[in-house]
This record gives sequence, structure tokens and C-alpha cells, in this order.
Amino acid sequence: MRALSFATIAVPVVFILSAVAPSSAARPEMPSPRSDSGRAREVHRIQAHFDSVVTELVGRDLSALTDAQRARRGALVETLRVYRDRGEFPHNYDFPGEAVPYFVDRGTGVICAVGHLLATGGRRDIVDRVAAMNNNVWVPELAGDTAFVTWLDTHGLTVAEAARIQVPYIGDGPPIDPQVAREDNAFPTGASVALGSALVASYWNARPNAAGASRIANALGMIAGATAIGVGASSFGDGGSSPAIGAASMVAGAASAWLSARNVVRYRRVAEQKREAARASVAPMLPIDGSSGAGIAVTLRF
Repeated sequence: MRALSFATIAVPVVFILSAVAPSSAARPEMPSPRSDSGRAREVHRIQAHFDSVVTELVGRDLSALTDAQRARRGALVETLRVYRDRGEFPHNYDFPGEAVPYFVDRGTGVICAVGHLLATGGRRDIVDRVAAMNNNVWVPELAGDTAFVTWLDTHGLTVAEAARIQVPYIGDGPPIDPQVAREDNAFPTGASVALGSALVASYWNARPNAAGASRIANALGMIAGATAIGVGASSFGDGGSSPAIGAASMVAGAASAWLSARNVVRYRRVAEQKREAARASVAPMLPIDGSSGAGIAVTLRF
């Protein structure tokens, strides 16, 4: 069996990391959902909502819109991206644990996403009017507001799309126990160490120890592989862990364990062949008196 190269082991792991890990290009910075601040979790949830909304808005068929509508719509999408990245959103002061929209934060003055688009589009008057009438209004309830609907149409948006942009606010909730946060942050470090150890052991057993002669390499490969698989498996079923690192750790661990097992089998097979060869010896027989014929002598050891 041909020995695997280090690249053969590392490339699948790198592929999994790039495929599963979230891209940082979508947003410069995002608060961790596992920070010790309940507000950080709420901001993360809202930003994740806008990630999906922006993707949907960009992917819509705009062939029925005029050039002016498409241009204004594109500008609004960019404004929404900036709003998302800034991470300043209204708070839910009055309905803890409930998902309720707020058009304008009465404490900070921050406007919701739909209101922010209206305000930057020159219609702060609509924002103030709506907030004065019902600050917790849902966008579909504004379908009969002529000024609002006209503004949406001018900017190439539908009421349904505006309703999709709107996000209700749940509340910040209690802060996470710092000890829990430290334990969660420790997982990526431990998984990374297990992943690295499995990769090193895999390379050792795939190249220098391809014949399986080193018992230390074989044992370390099995230990590193089992550890990486166990650490990687622990990341699943826990929303706060790192599934990308966990999946890569499991792949590297499986490769390390398999290479070690293969080397053990390979070494035993070669050793058995040598023992079989040592049990039998063949030597030529030459006549001494010249009267008898030549032959061979076979010696078997038991």
C-alpha cells in the first residue's frame, strides 16, 4: 500500500475548516454569542438576522424594476449592511423574553432598521409619526400607510421585504457566568492542540514510519487519533463550541488512528515473512567422489 503524504492528510482538514467556518468578509467584527454580556448575544442574533436578509435582497429578481428603483434599492442594501455592522440596535425595555419590535429606542434614540432606511432616505417624518402612533408596530400593519408604501415602491422594496427587514427585540437577558465563558473559550484551544497532534502523528506514520517499525510512533498515532476524535465529537450538540474545528479534529484523528493501525498490520506481516524465510534454508550438494550426482539440501527448522 502506498504511503500517504502529509498533504493527503492535511488538505481534507483544511477544506473542512474553510467550508464550515463562517466567513469574516461579511462583517468586520461580530460580538461573540458566548461573551459574558447578554447584550452581546442579542446583538449577535440581530446581526445574524440581517445577514440572511441582505442575502435575500441581493438575490431577488429585479427585472421588473426601473433603473432608478434598482439604484435606490442597491443603496438601501448598502445602508443596511452598514447598519448591521455598526451593531447599535433598539432595546426591548417593556416585554422581557418576548419578541417585540421597537421603531425608536426611547432611551438611546437608536432607530430600527426599517426606520433607519426611511431616515437616511429623507423620510424621518414618517419614522417620527409611526413611533408616536405605535412605537411597537409591525411593518405589515403599515400596509395602509400611503406615504410609507409609496416610499417603499420608489426605492424598489415591497411591504413583505420591509417586514422581513424588521427584527423584533427579545431583550439582553442575564449575563453568562464568567466560568462558563472561560470553559467555552477553552474548547477551541484544546481542539486545535488535538488537531495539530493528530496531523503530526499522521505525517510521522505516513512517511518516516511508513513501515511501522517504530512502536512509539504507532502508539502515539493511536493515542493522538483517539484523543482528536473524542475532542471533536464533544463539539457537536453544544451550540457554543466550534463545530468547524471539531469536524476537522475528528477527520485528522480518524486518519491518525487508521495510519497507526495500518502500520502495525504492515510491520507484523513483514516480520512474519522474515520468520517464515528463516525457517527454511536451501544449499547445493556437490559430489565428493565424483561418482554420485549433484543435488540440493533443504533444511527446515521447527
